[in-house]
Amino acid sequence: MKIRAVISGRSVHDVGYRIFLLNKALSEGIEGFSASNVTSPDGSGQVIVLAEGDEEAISEFSAYINDQIPPHAEVASVVIEPYERKIMRTIDYMHLIQVEQLDKGIPAILSIKNSQDQMLSKQDQMLTKQDSTISEIHGLRTDLKTDMNERFNKIETELQTIKDALHRSGIMA
Repeated sequence: MKIRAVISGRSVHDVGYRIFLLNKALSEGIEGFSASNVTSPDGSGQVIVLAEGDEEAISEFSAYINDQIPPHAEVASVVIEPYERKIMRTIDYMHLIQVEQLDKGIPAILSIKNSQDQMLSKQDQMLTKQDSTISEIHGLRTDLKTDMNERFNKIETELQTIKDALHRSGIMA
């Protein structure tokens, strides 16, 4: 038995509808399966589904198409009718959809790589600034240490002068 289903609505593309239906076709043992995203003349989205299998499997699959939708999908109508033409094997469709999904993923991977390259460049700039800041802080510490040592030496000299004066005057033993 063969059917053609047309699922129409505002949000039937890019919501995982074809994978959703493929999973059900696989679980029902549907021998032939295909699903395509198309845009109808009025601009709404459609998923065209072809399925072939024994009568019981197709009956279960048809009920599923009518009753279930993936999350985020918005369906306005489902029309199921008999179909006579050839339908690709489910396993062949599964391979086709895998290639399609990989094709969608490659631009995303390239975009991630580009973003990563930009982040690494910014990280390099931050490390350069960090090295410069550390060098500047080290210079300030050296200057501060030298200044503090000079002040402490001056204070020690002044204290020694005061002690000597106190000893001479007999105030301090």
